[in-house]
Amino acid sequence: MSSADIIAALRLGGLAFMVGLSGAMSPGPYLTVTITRTLRDGRLSAALMLVGHALLEGALLVGFAFGLQEFLKRPTVANGLALIGGAVLIWMGYGLMKGAVTGTIAADLEAAEDTSRMGPVLHGVVVSLSNPYWTLWWATVGVVLAAEGLAIGPIGIVAFFIGHQLADWVWYGFVILAVSSGRHLLSGIVYRSVI
Repeated sequence: MSSADIIAALRLGGLAFMVGLSGAMSPGPYLTVTITRTLRDGRLSAALMLVGHALLEGALLVGFAFGLQEFLKRPTVANGLALIGGAVLIWMGYGLMKGAVTGTIAADLEAAEDTSRMGPVLHGVVVSLSNPYWTLWWATVGVVLAAEGLAIGPIGIVAFFIGHQLADWVWYGFVILAVSSGRHLLSGIVYRSVI
């Protein structure tokens, strides 16, 4: 492993963190279920959902490494996915910024749905898999970054995975702490400002 590989892996990890926030911070089913679990079952239950989410994404990366590696190396595939992924990021960024500026985006602090009877780890997997936004993110942006990690080697994949998971843990850790400590920490203004 060369110093160039280490530098490339660190850069990829940082990029995975920043881009991962685009998915983590978007309102949707995972946010609602996390808030509900925190309110009804406590911090640990909500944090264990993140473990399930990470296990699912780790399995996806293993699949990329063993089943899709050659496919991802094709220039036409990589270029096509890069263009689609860039378009998705622009679209997501525009939607988030527009919602933050107009005040139409807000964290659902009044989530009242019952938490699932399944355990929190499995619930994290199921909520992730059932979220079309998660699938879209991984089919476009995620697969491009994973391919970049594969090109660097094992250290690249590890850096990508850690960077991406840190984005989830930082954002959802804040959400869990804010919801469990008091709703005033995650007011609409704070949420829109963070977005």
